Amino acid sequence: MSAPAIYLKRLPSGVADGAGLLVVLVIALLARFHAITVPVIWYDEAYSILLAEGSPAYIWATTARDVHPPLYYVLLHYWMVLFGHGVLSARSLSALADVGTLLLGIKLMSLLATRRATWIAALLLALLPISVRYSQEVRMYTLLGFWLMGATVALVCWVKAPDQKRYPVVYVLLMTAAFYTHYFAALCVLVHWLFWWRVRKVQGTVSVRAWILANSAIVVLYLPWAPPLISQLLRMDGLEWIPPLTWPTVLTFVWQLVVMEGSTSDLWRVTPLVLIIVCAAAVLLKARNERPFSVLLVSYFFVPALTVFLVSLIVPVFNARYLVFAAAALPLIVALALDALSQRHAVLAAVAMVFIVLVQVHGLSAIYAQTDEMNGTTIRRDAKLDAVVAGLGREAHPDDEIVVDNLYWYLPFMYYNSTGIQPRLYVFKTATGTLWGTAEYGGWALIPRHLHSIFFNDFSTLKLNARRVWWVTGIARPEHDALFPKHWKQVLTLREGGSEARLFIVEDAPTAEIGAQTHAMQQPHH
Repeated sequence: MSAPAIYLKRLPSGVADGAGLLVVLVIALLARFHAITVPVIWYDEAYSILLAEGSPAYIWATTARDVHPPLYYVLLHYWMVLFGHGVLSARSLSALADVGTLLLGIKLMSLLATRRATWIAALLLALLPISVRYSQEVRMYTLLGFWLMGATVALVCWVKAPDQKRYPVVYVLLMTAAFYTHYFAALCVLVHWLFWWRVRKVQGTVSVRAWILANSAIVVLYLPWAPPLISQLLRMDGLEWIPPLTWPTVLTFVWQLVVMEGSTSDLWRVTPLVLIIVCAAAVLLKARNERPFSVLLVSYFFVPALTVFLVSLIVPVFNARYLVFAAAALPLIVALALDALSQRHAVLAAVAMVFIVLVQVHGLSAIYAQTDEMNGTTIRRDAKLDAVVAGLGREAHPDDEIVVDNLYWYLPFMYYNSTGIQPRLYVFKTATGTLWGTAEYGGWALIPRHLHSIFFNDFSTLKLNARRVWWVTGIARPEHDALFPKHWKQVLTLREGGSEARLFIVEDAPTAEIGAQTHAMQQPHH
């Protein structure tokens, strides 16, 4: 028996469980709130915040032109009404949602496993690096995990007490909320249907009629979002940035969720995947009498991951952040395996537990050092746009012009901008001759029509109302030196990390001279 288990056994179960819960909560909160304000707000987060500043009706209409459903943004709207728009307050919604997932994970394990397995899972889930990483981002991934873990708990309670009417009601509401948060909630539907089928086969609980009725209710509640969903599916835009799936991506996926960074050896990176497969096999072989519940925990991770891998062979959709909810099952599977191992080899199980915790701590250190391999981390670490915009705010005059060179930096700039100046936005022409952004979806939908006059792609048509112009870019581009009109005289550069703001004094110049400098600006850049 492990040392923690021996300690808990000496205390009354209620006292020990209460103390354990308090310790795990403190660990989880410290892990998620440590350095939470350090990374800069990047494009995805700025999109979330700027969209959530609008009314619920505006959010519904605007996100219909994006690639996600609206619930997270609506909840973020009211969250910011209560707690403000600062980095800490905006990111804390994700952090607390993830702590909620932890509590639900503990509840799920208490329904399916031993007390020892429950607390092993609690500690490992509190330290799970991928969960901590996305609990520190203003996006919907941990909220999705909260809804789906809650729905899974409700489903297990329903199976154990099929006569209790509140459980199917809670299940329907939580699954509906999940679908209104992210479309990958559909992956958990596969898990739940597999679990229900196994339970029906073994125990006969939850009738076909009740199950179909509950799932039909979810569909009915989701019907209001059906038109935007169909429109988004027909447009199929917003996924072009996801690279095609490769075997190294598949084989190192679990490494990416837990270790985050480190070894460049493919052999080491494959090891976590092999270990979790071994743990899953051990869990399924051990619990013959509780096979449906073991299938639930194992499939909670493997079914979504395998489904995404298979779909990505046709359309690239694989990205680790989309599977944060499924990764929450990893500590649960490992906890069941360690619990079984400890019954025969207590010392070996304890050593394995310590090793896993150390690996997770390594993953957390990569998150805090911003060296993890998640999408956007490099920008969050290196852009330092917040410092540049703060410096610009101290140096700017009320009648200055500000030009931002790309939408990708425009939205974060708007979040940090306190000058009261409406910046202009450089855009480029597409192959068809239209200005990029006129489709009015994604981030472009946040720029109202009456502000489309701020777009420009030709310096000869740029009508400036001031003689001082700031050029802001999120990644410093030396090639800009050759692009500015000759009558723009640079007098100041503010640079932090990879971002910079250049101040130009605009001297009088003939229109023809201005036009001669614009040819190089016609080439698109991102």
